[in-house]
Amino acid sequence: MKISAVVITKNEERNIKECLETIKWADEIILIDSNSTDKTCEIASAYTDKILQTSSNVFSEKRIKSLNLVNNDWVLFVDADERLTKELINEILLLQPPSGIYGYTIKRRNYYFGKWIKHAGIYPDRQLRLFNKNYAHITPRKIHEGVEVNGEIGSLENDILHYSYIDMEQMISKINLYSSLEAQEKFDKQKQISKTGIFTHAISAFIRVYISRKGFIEGSGGFFVAFSYALVSFLSNLKLLKLQGKM
Repeated sequence: MKISAVVITKNEERNIKECLETIKWADEIILIDSNSTDKTCEIASAYTDKILQTSSNVFSEKRIKSLNLVNNDWVLFVDADERLTKELINEILLLQPPSGIYGYTIKRRNYYFGKWIKHAGIYPDRQLRLFNKNYAHITPRKIHEGVEVNGEIGSLENDILHYSYIDMEQMISKINLYSSLEAQEKFDKQKQISKTGIFTHAISAFIRVYISRKGFIEGSGGFFVAFSYALVSFLSNLKLLKLQGKM
């Protein structure tokens, strides 16, 4: 089967080459770029001439746009900070979907500051990334958008590598973006939060990841996973209060 690989980018010059190297086998590569100001598109142009610019920072909007551009039925979504292993590539290339199977989940191996985090509830972290566009649609969310398939879903055995945070600067930048999108989504859904709730929700998020999901087993890595979840919760609710005019 022919596969179109789609990558969403914004200022990913330090990631994009390694990402594209692992999907250059695809029959088509499409890049949806949010007006990068670095060398992302220059680097990507060595792998594809299908680079679309958009002013949107909403992930679901960019994914929906990409499905209108792909030429093949089967689509593979890959983020710029992800890498396909050789084993996963071979598994996909040998894939022959049986009748009625219109999507496949892939295990995602998350790395924080270079360390693979096996606990804290983020492994195997299965994601529906390979699917037949004719039987799928994108969930219309500003963040944590996903793919829903009308049909049976299979599971691939091998992992995709996800380098969530490379350093503290990148971590803070991503948390700021994610919390802003989450706050806007909560605001649109008329979610309510109290000033006290800002703190209790953040503490609850930390305890859930670090204690309940055994993030503590990972040492400092588990702490940073829990801390990032707590900080996204804190900032998104703080920004929600500001959007509601309560601050």
